[in-house]
Amino acid sequence: MLSETQKKLRDICKASSELASKYNVRALESKYDKDRVAELWANLTMIQQMRGNSHWTDESTKSGLKWSEYVFKLIKTRTYRVIVFETVEEIFGFAYMQIAPLDANNPKRKTKTKAIIKELYLEPAYRKQARDMEMAEMMRNCINDMGIDFVEFDVEDLDI
Repeated sequence: MLSETQKKLRDICKASSELASKYNVRALESKYDKDRVAELWANLTMIQQMRGNSHWTDESTKSGLKWSEYVFKLIKTRTYRVIVFETVEEIFGFAYMQIAPLDANNPKRKTKTKAIIKELYLEPAYRKQARDMEMAEMMRNCINDMGIDFVEFDVEDLDI
């Protein structure tokens, strides 16, 4: 379900050139993006819960917010960022990362930033394609475009 604006952008992109790739990785931008990430995050949380990890469910319940409100609150926190994985038709995954400064207390070094990826989820239908294509390279380029210097993975269930 793409918004009218996203459909127009998609059509312009199709008209202007043949897409170099069917896939794209970019920073979270619109309300549609947030809604879709909340839906995907609910899928991830359900799987984690079945495996005995109820962290996100517990935190959501403690907050007293509805699931989507809780995810929106996480997304808009200043020290966290979300990137989405998409085709021209839909968003099929996301990465949730904490942004941390490096060398902030060292006056002799320029402060750099590091993204610590806390959650990574791709819909099951896209996992094989993600392994076959250069998804990690696309993700690295997106994070680099955001002005982040280093990336660290801190994801417990990378097989999801």
